[in-house]
Amino acid sequence: MKTQLKSMQALPPFTLNERITHLKNLSKVIKQRQAEIISTISEDFSHRSEHESLLAEVMVCLDEINYTLKQIKQWVRAKTWHADWKFFPSKCSITPQPKGVVGIMAPWNYPFNLVVGPLIAAIAAGNRVMIKPSEITPKTASLTQTLMAEVFSADEVYVVLGGAEVANEFSGLPLDHILFTGSTQVGKIIMRNASENLTPLTLELGGKSPVLIGDDYNIDKAAKSIVAGKWFNAGQTCLAPDYILIDAARQDELIEHLKKHINKAFPKPDDNPDYSCVVNPRHHQRLTDLLDGIDEQQIYQLGKAGDSRKMAPTLVVNPPTSHPLMQNEIFGPILPIITTENLSESIDFINARDKPLTLYLFSNRRETIKTIKEQTQSGSLSINETLVHFAQKGLPFGGIGHSGMGSYHGYQGFVSMSHMKSVYYQSKINFNDMVRAPITQFKEKFIAMINR
Repeated sequence: MKTQLKSMQALPPFTLNERITHLKNLSKVIKQRQAEIISTISEDFSHRSEHESLLAEVMVCLDEINYTLKQIKQWVRAKTWHADWKFFPSKCSITPQPKGVVGIMAPWNYPFNLVVGPLIAAIAAGNRVMIKPSEITPKTASLTQTLMAEVFSADEVYVVLGGAEVANEFSGLPLDHILFTGSTQVGKIIMRNASENLTPLTLELGGKSPVLIGDDYNIDKAAKSIVAGKWFNAGQTCLAPDYILIDAARQDELIEHLKKHINKAFPKPDDNPDYSCVVNPRHHQRLTDLLDGIDEQQIYQLGKAGDSRKMAPTLVVNPPTSHPLMQNEIFGPILPIITTENLSESIDFINARDKPLTLYLFSNRRETIKTIKEQTQSGSLSINETLVHFAQKGLPFGGIGHSGMGSYHGYQGFVSMSHMKSVYYQSKINFNDMVRAPITQFKEKFIAMINR
C-alpha cells in the first residue's frame, strides 16, 4: 500500500474535464451493474431488501453524481473580492485545490453507498483515492474493487481488500485526507493512527439518535415515520432512531400505533422480502444479548425470528438507563421507549448523553422547534420525518463530538476534500510602506488617520 500511495502522490491532480469524465463513467457503470450490486449486497446480508438497496445504495449515489455534475464548474471557481480598504486596490481569493490522495474507509451497513458517496466528493475535488471496504461484506467489497477497475486505473482509484490488520495499516498511511465511516470506538483508533502523520480526518460515526415526540403531534403520523426509519435495513443505519422520548400519558397509544404500522409494513418479518437480515450471526447474537436482564413484560416482539439471521422488530418499554441497551448504539431492530414528564426533562435526558448524529423531533409548534434547535446539539436535526434528510441534495451530512467530525455531501463534500487555499494579490500601487519602519512623524500621522 505504501508503494501504491507514493506512486499516486507523484501524479498530478485531476483536471476539471477529467473529474467530469470520471463521474459520468462511474454513473454509467452503476446503472449498467445495478442489478448485480443489489444482488451482491443481499448475498452478504443473507437477505437484504431489494428495494432498500435500490433506494439507499444505488439511487442516492446516482442522484449525488448528477447533482455534483451540475454544480462542479461553479464549485471549482476561485472566489475573489477586494481587500480591506487600507490595502485598496489589492484583492483576496479562496482557491480550491485538491488535497492529493484521499483514503476512504467504508462500513458494512451500506457497503456500496458509503464507498461511492465519499468517492464522488473526492473525485469532484480532483483527488486520487484509495478505498478500504468492509471485510464484513466481502462479496460487495470484491464487486466494488471490480467496478472501480472498470472506471479508473489503479493510480487513479485503488481498492485494497482485507480485515482489521489491513484497516489498521491503511489508517496509518501518510494520506492527505481520510474519511472513515463506522463506530465511535473504531473511529478513535483511526484518529490515533492518522495523528502519526497529522492526516486530516472526516469521521462519520454514530451514537444514539433520539426521537422526541411533542405533546401536540399526531401519534399515528409519528409512529408511521418512526417505523419507516427504524426498521429500514433492520435498524442497521447510523441515522436510525435509537430510542423514543414521549410523555407517559401517551406511551400506550404510541405502542399501539407502532405495532399497527410495523405489522402493516413488515407482516411475518421472518418470511418477508421487504425485511432485511442482520448482517451476520455475531451481530445477531450481540442484539439478542442486549435484551438480557430486561423483564419480559417490557418487551414487545412483533413476529417470529425463527432460526434465520432475521430479528423481529422489537419494542422495549422503559428499560433502565443503566442497561447496555441504553448505553450503546443499538444498530439493529430494537427500539426502546422512554417516558418523560415534559419537554425540559426530555432535553435534559438528551443533553446528559453524547451528542447524537441526528435528533428527530415531531412537533408543529414553532416554539418547541426553536427550543430544540437552540438547546440541544446534534449532527443534524430532522423535523417530522426520519432518515430522508440524508438524501437531500446539498444538505451536509456529519456528526459532532462522539458522533463524528466534519461533513460531506454536495458542496460541503467538495470543501472537505479540498484545501481552500487563501491567495492575496498585491496591487502595484499601494501604501504599505507607510506603516513600515522607519516610522517618521508623517507616517505616525498616517497610521493615526487609518486607525480611526
